[in-house]
Formats: sequence, structure tokens, C-alpha cells
Amino acid sequence: MEHQQAKTSAGNHSQSAASGSTSSPENKSSQMETIPSPNPTPSSTGDAGTSDPKQQRRILANREAARRAHSRKKENERKLEREAKEAEERVAMLASQVAFERMHLTILSRENSLMREMLQDLENHQAHKEAETEALVKERETLLLLRSLQLQQQQGGSSSSNNPNNVDK
Repeated sequence: MEHQQAKTSAGNHSQSAASGSTSSPENKSSQMETIPSPNPTPSSTGDAGTSDPKQQRRILANREAARRAHSRKKENERKLEREAKEAEERVAMLASQVAFERMHLTILSRENSLMREMLQDLENHQAHKEAETEALVKERETLLLLRSLQLQQQQGGSSSSNNPNNVDK
């Protein structure tokens, strides 16, 4: 019966350790001493794990596992904090790059607009020059035609003055 009470007392202790309590080992043993057992006997008071070596090893193994888990948790927290800080630094760097690229895009857009306006002006100028050239070509053709008519008239007038039948009066 005393053995069952010791197991019950030790079971309560391992349940409190498994529940995630982060108190120190001294606090756990003092908590265990304050847990009332159903039939207190002199052997069931105090640290119940001391009478059973297997149970004592298991309690110590549980404590060590809890310590390692806590250590892993803290290391994981530190790792996540480092990663968060690195991510924030990268976001800040990328934000400045984005601002620079937006400004560059604005400048390039303005340049593009100016180039399009210049291209439109050049196309208009070219169309005007082509129309002007076409008008000059037509005028040249007209002048050449007039000149040839004048030459024909002059040649025709000199031949008519040599012709005795042709009398101009």
C-alpha cells in the first residue's frame, strides 16, 4: 500500500512536470512535498522518487528533456528574431530601391513623352517638306512647259517673219 501511495505521489509530480511548469527543480520538490497524499505515511512524505531508482531516473530524464526543449525553444526564438530583423533590413533596402526605380521610371516616362513629341514634330516637318517639294516639282514642270511654249512661239515667230505669205499688220 505504501508503494501505491508513493506511485500516486510520484505520478502527481510527473503530471505537474509534464504540464509545462517552468519552475526550478527546487520548486518542484517543494510542490511535491505540499501535495497531500490520501494516506500520509512517513515513507510517502518528502521526495517520493528517492525510494524508486527507476522512477528517479525517469523524473531526472523528464527534467533534462524539459530543459532541452526549453533551450531549443529559446534558440528557435532567437533564430526567428534574427530572421525577422534581416527581413526588416531587406524590406528597408528594397523600399529604397523601389523608390529609386519609381523615380527613374518617372524620368524615363517624361523622356519617352518628349521623344514622342519630337518624333511627331519631325514627322509633321517631313510631311510639310514633302508637300513643299511636290509643289515645287509641279511648279518646275509648269515653268518648263511654259518655257518650251515660249521657245516654240519664238521659233514659230521667226519662221513666220521669214515667210512672205505671213503678213502682220
